[in-house]
Parts: sequence; structure tokens; C-alpha cells
Amino acid sequence: MKNFLISAFLLISGAASAQQIVTDFESQKKSIVKMEFFSPLTGNTTFGYERYIKDWVSWEAKVGIIGLGLDPNEIDPSGVLFRVGPKFKLNPDFVADGMKGSHLLSGKYIRPEIAMSFFTQDNIVYDEFSGNESRNREDYSAVAILLNYGRQYVLADIMSLDYHVGLGYGFNSGGEGRYSYSHAAGGRDFPVAVSAGFTIGVLLK
Repeated sequence: MKNFLISAFLLISGAASAQQIVTDFESQKKSIVKMEFFSPLTGNTTFGYERYIKDWVSWEAKVGIIGLGLDPNEIDPSGVLFRVGPKFKLNPDFVADGMKGSHLLSGKYIRPEIAMSFFTQDNIVYDEFSGNESRNREDYSAVAILLNYGRQYVLADIMSLDYHVGLGYGFNSGGEGRYSYSHAAGGRDFPVAVSAGFTIGVLLK
């Protein structure tokens, strides 16, 4: 009888703990509106939106306005960029008290992504003999397939911090190596693309 009571107590306690974890997750906010914090320093301003789907998977999309930022080279860029892809959480974060998951949107992750940019900017040509320069307005487009690794922190179910780096293949008009705002890529002979970023966000229901 004693063993039966102990077993029943453990079973009920375990069920209550499991229910508490589910309840905690269900009450959490599952969307984030973000900004690439340092994007204005690189010639664009980029915003993003992430939405939790299920089973530690979310979708993230970003849109950037090229030209809304610093222009140290005075090339007057203007255009738009897009980035989109699923986000697969590698492992849950846990807090020590009862080993409950801290937040559905926090933790390390892998994010396959398609990045595209379309923009116009000045192409500066220097004449070595005369020392003069000329400017030609040119259109550019670029696309990349990236695999990003990152880490996201969720603070008090209110705000998020996220850093990430990406590596993949990239192609652009003209086939030359170029920074294309959504990513940087080598030329036709070395089509490796890289990206990196740091976002700060606000959680929504």
C-alpha cells in the first residue's frame, strides 16, 4: 500500500510538472519584430519578423531599404533587399529550476535562407592619367543561398537579442565580387557568399 501511494504521488507530480511546462509555453509570446541593429552602418536599414510555427521551428523574413543608412563612399545606393527562411532550433534552453524550457524562441539555431537584393548605385571610374573621376549610374541584382548559425536570447518575454553568421553560394549581375547589402559574395570564379548580423527585437503575441 505504501509503495502504491508513493508511485501514485510521483505519477501525479510528474503530470503536474509536465502540464506546467506546456502552460508556460502556451502563455509565451510567439512573434518577434526585429531590426538589424548595425545595418544603417552598412548602407541599409533592415527589419525582420519571426513567427514560431511548431516543434521548435519558426519562420523568419527580413526586408531592407538600401540607401537608408550611412554612405561613406558617396555612391548614393538605392534599392531593396529580402531574406527569408525557416529557423530550426538545435536544442532547448533550460532554466535550473525544474529544468523547464526557458522560451520557445530562444537558443541556438540553424537557418537556411535565400537572400536577394536589387539596387542602383554610382560606379566610380578613375582616370589614372588625368586624375579625374567619372560616375556611371548602374543597376545591380544579387542572390545567395545561405546556411546561418546563430544564437537568440529572449529577455523576460519582452525583447530579443540575436547574433548570426552565414555561409553559402552567391551570384550577382556582372559576375564580380561585390557587397550586395543582403550579403557579400565572390565573383563568378569563387561564388562563396557570407553574411553576419545582430538583431534586437520586441516580442508580440
